[in-house]
Amino acid sequence: MNILKWNIYRANLDPIVGSEQGKSRPVLVISENAINDVLNTVNVLPITTRKHERIVYPNESLLEKGLFGLPNESIVLCHQIGTLDKQRLTIKYGEIADSNKQLDIIEALCFQLGIDRFS
Repeated sequence: MNILKWNIYRANLDPIVGSEQGKSRPVLVISENAINDVLNTVNVLPITTRKHERIVYPNESLLEKGLFGLPNESIVLCHQIGTLDKQRLTIKYGEIADSNKQLDIIEALCFQLGIDRFS
């Protein structure tokens, strides 16, 4: 399977420890395609279904219901950055091709990591 940046796949994140995201859930690939072609691992952000009235924090990004191949309103958890073996990735849900949404996710990642993109 050709794993691409900005694509959303289903991944088995178990076993977990403590507050890590677990179970089988969607993840967003954020590692560069050139790296994805060479390594057996990819960098991902887990995605969770947004519960009613849950706040979306600055280190998260909202994905609207029905977009990007996801059936529910969801949140990209930029504070749960992970590295997975490609074997954990199964079904492809969709792709975030919208440059504004990509920028929103990058800004949430920068907030999480304390990176000032404009300095």
